[in-house]
Amino acid sequence: MYENPRLRSVAMPKAYRCLLYAHNSYLIFAVHPKGVTTKTCMDFRPDPKAEIQEQWSPEGYSWYNNELIPNRPSSYTQAEQLEILDTHPVFTGVCPQCKYRFTERLVHYDCPNCGWVDDSV
Repeated sequence: MYENPRLRSVAMPKAYRCLLYAHNSYLIFAVHPKGVTTKTCMDFRPDPKAEIQEQWSPEGYSWYNNELIPNRPSSYTQAEQLEILDTHPVFTGVCPQCKYRFTERLVHYDCPNCGWVDDSV
């Protein structure tokens, strides 16, 4: 994104998307020749022609809060994870056995109607 590494500390992270970005390693912005010292700039104008850069991550890693972190391995297969998302009351609000509707968010979703027990916690 930046040609000159010494200017990284004074340039905004999304500088390449600014209409005022000079695309020059010695002149970052036309209105701020030395860059800005904050993460945001009052003069930022989105450039509609700017390419949106992909935030690529290697296999087994994800971006979280602008930090690349390793993914934790799951003990469930992808099919099992999808099954949990489709049926567990924490996501559906409904008992998977008798379809009882839970009216409030709980820590343990034990069904008072049929006796189904949430043993995931």
